[in-house]
Amino acid sequence: MKTLRLALPCALMLGLSACSTTPALRAPEDYPRLDVKADEPNTLVFVKPGIELSRYTKVFVAPVAVQIGEEGARHDVGDAEARAVAAFAERVLKEKLSRTRQLVTAPAPGVLSVRFRIIGLEPTSGAQMVMMVPPFALINMVSPKGLFIGSVTVGGELYEGLASTPSVAFVATRSRPGIDAASAFGRWSAAEKVLENAAERLATDLDRP
Repeated sequence: MKTLRLALPCALMLGLSACSTTPALRAPEDYPRLDVKADEPNTLVFVKPGIELSRYTKVFVAPVAVQIGEEGARHDVGDAEARAVAAFAERVLKEKLSRTRQLVTAPAPGVLSVRFRIIGLEPTSGAQMVMMVPPFALINMVSPKGLFIGSVTVGGELYEGLASTPSVAFVATRSRPGIDAASAFGRWSAAEKVLENAAERLATDLDRP
């Protein structure tokens, strides 16, 4: 497959508030060959030439898989926690995409299949959560280094109809510094916000002709 250096029509670059500094971002072995996205750090993408994803009115959202291997950032994350984050991702994808499209239960001709994978996951540190309590939160927002706000590495593919190869594929790592000090902030708040923003961006961009 040929890779393209262009903006995705469906913003699978997870248009989020900030990037982590995780090096050596790698795609799963069964992905097509991905290309670096020059204006999106920590993002690799593939886009099939000539795709028109806005024409799909039906969407199948596959269960979000957790595939964190030895090279993934697991960082003391239990299996149950990882599954819970994956379930959250699936839920928000369905919520956002169902606003303008019909959700279906299986791939089929005329259906766009959305498959996400969590391949790296790091929670917010306990020390970071303590620092988000005012008045320390204001200090930490000015100088956020030293404590870690969680990150998530997500892979995704879009399949058209019953195609066996994806028309779009991506891998991206994101974190979310600059959390609003007034908001509740927990172990998975950053990762969940990243996933929520990704789902919203995908839904919005699929509506673009």
